[in-house]
Amino acid sequence: KNSCPSTGTVAGTAYAHCGTNWWSYDTPATIASKTAWAKNQGLGGSFFWELSGDTADGELIKAIK
Repeated sequence: KNSCPSTGTVAGTAYAHCGTNWWSYDTPATIASKTAWAKNQGLGGSFFWELSGDTADGELIKAIK
């Protein structure tokens, strides 16, 4: 988050360009957008498969809620 902050978004996913590396990841804003879409579609929920990219206070998990 701090070492390679988001440069923009494409198709609802954040991206960053740091040196010669390109990264794509979710931010609280992109998660909120995806969660809103899922709710509007009447879907039953969402999930995540690993927590290494979240902050100590659970910023990404809170965005899902």
